[in-house]
Amino acid sequence: MKGLRKVRAGAAIAATAGVVLSCAATAQAQRPPHMGAGSPWGQTGIQLYDFNDYLSNGAGEITCPTPPAAPTPNCVQPPAPTTSATRLTRVFAWLQSKGIKNVELYGYPGNPFPGTNPAQALNVDGLTALRAMGNQYGLRFPGRHGNLTEANWDNQITASKILGQDHIGEAGLPSPGFNTYANTLATAQTMNRLGKRSVEAGLGPAYFHNHQQEFNTRWLDNGVLKSAWEIIMERTDPRYVSAQIDIGWAVCGLAYTTPPTADPAQAQADLLRIINKFQTRIVSFHVKDMVNIRPTCNNNDQRQIGTGDVDFGTLFAAAKNRTKFYLMERDPVGVGGPTNFNPFTNTENSLIAMRGDAAPVLYAPAPTFASVPAGTPAASNAVPVVVTNDGDAPLTITNATIAANADDGGNATAADFAIVSQNCFGAGSSALQPAKAAVPDDPGTPADESQPAVPAGTCTVNVGFKPTRTNYTSVARLQFTSNSDDAVERTLLAAKSTGEAITTVGGDVPSLLNLQIQSTVGSFGTFQPMVSKSYETALAASITSTAGNAALSVADSSATAPGHLVNNAAGGPFWLPSVLNARAINATNPTQAFAPLAETTGTAITLLNYAAPVNSDIVTLGFRQAIGSLDVLRAGSYSKTLTFTLSTTTP
Repeated sequence: MKGLRKVRAGAAIAATAGVVLSCAATAQAQRPPHMGAGSPWGQTGIQLYDFNDYLSNGAGEITCPTPPAAPTPNCVQPPAPTTSATRLTRVFAWLQSKGIKNVELYGYPGNPFPGTNPAQALNVDGLTALRAMGNQYGLRFPGRHGNLTEANWDNQITASKILGQDHIGEAGLPSPGFNTYANTLATAQTMNRLGKRSVEAGLGPAYFHNHQQEFNTRWLDNGVLKSAWEIIMERTDPRYVSAQIDIGWAVCGLAYTTPPTADPAQAQADLLRIINKFQTRIVSFHVKDMVNIRPTCNNNDQRQIGTGDVDFGTLFAAAKNRTKFYLMERDPVGVGGPTNFNPFTNTENSLIAMRGDAAPVLYAPAPTFASVPAGTPAASNAVPVVVTNDGDAPLTITNATIAANADDGGNATAADFAIVSQNCFGAGSSALQPAKAAVPDDPGTPADESQPAVPAGTCTVNVGFKPTRTNYTSVARLQFTSNSDDAVERTLLAAKSTGEAITTVGGDVPSLLNLQIQSTVGSFGTFQPMVSKSYETALAASITSTAGNAALSVADSSATAPGHLVNNAAGGPFWLPSVLNARAINATNPTQAFAPLAETTGTAITLLNYAAPVNSDIVTLGFRQAIGSLDVLRAGSYSKTLTFTLSTTTP
């Protein structure tokens, strides 16, 4: 972008505008060969500056002809909007009709953005209205060309967070600039300070944008002649500072730093070297096509994407899995651009040329955590990170972890965050489908055959902040593994603890189920033949349980006449006809009835239940054996070994 400067915040955004009429879809044009594989659609977008003249004065408006004449491409039904606010709504509605999701903002007429004066109140209502308008038309604002003024940086951060930005920066560099070597070094330090503050606020690294001058201004740096751009990148912290490369201006600038005999291809090779050198530090591109890279390379040499001389294919290939956004830009007429420029036609055709093959694009915005005391459990301070598929092919997520944010901002404090729950991968999860636009009925078809819009598939990762130190900013990232581009699989996590700490004092109680029977033998005495009588005996026991509940049961594990007393005298075994009965009583349950033992080997019957822990509960284990007058008894001893069990379902 060239010639952009600050615009004062103005009126709130209007909510209405003329209706955009779209024509029948046409087959997507084939990508020009020098576009290579193109850019993933969900990572592709525009810089709103393309529409600067239109937003300012309506230049480039396309008004639909009077019926019955067929609508022309990209026209709006008259009357055309007459204010900057209604023209902005018209642009947003048009972008939505083209399936565009990403719009980088700038200081357009009537914008609500903060300027350089910290005394000026932040226009929260205007910023909130703009965010709502973006949501209405399915648009995201990944970045914004604001300003890098240090005195008002906090307001810039707040505004960017309201807008849901992914990163924050300016169409240039902060003061003192790069007009001397000393100023270049000082500017790098300013960028470090700004980026650290924005990362710790949960917004992400600060970025700067280039024109030609950052590349064709060169200084000796430790004896090596380097561009000011490269010096700044080398002298800034990768955690805090990133760059947006305007490809067209970068190629132009590099063409005038190479030896006089070099051709434009050498300038593009130099840019490829830079992309490979700084890798993930290049957060986005301005995709700008140029002709006449030598000898002129000025605003009037800009062209519709795919019709100029820039070889984007090799640059896009190097940026794959490294760069998040590919933003089409062509400066409008008002700043010296070509006279045949129309923002609607140029944007549509340029994005068609850029669009790559169908691919999934993971989108997971950075969450905002409440400040909590050190020692707060993660589950008590969990925030949902909603994952959406912004692409045009199914997205499959196979993992998500908390990782140190070493390569794109912050301190190594990953242990202060935890994934509490998620439904993005594993059992029950499925691929996230891309959004589909509504398809209206064709003329003459029944109304119930229309195809409504289908929102993109989503899933949620709940991340908790569990600080371990007071008054400390923790920074990490939520790292996804998926079939999306690697550059969009990182979500910044940043939160600050309060000056308080939660401390818990206590001790552990072991899990204990203890049953003590004072005697292992209970005797009924002597059974009398030919006398009908019930014999009883009892044993004393003590029960201690630290479980949430407990049950006392008894079982006969013998395979011989289970539930019956058995005599193993010669000629036997012999067993009593009547089943042995048992019970357990205590102070709480003094009237428990006798119950017959199960006549199946190992089958337990419950004698007593506890609904809470108990300590040394005194229990009487009672037994009753009925003898009938006609029961035949064998001389000797009748007995049975029983197994008592104390168990729990809530340890």
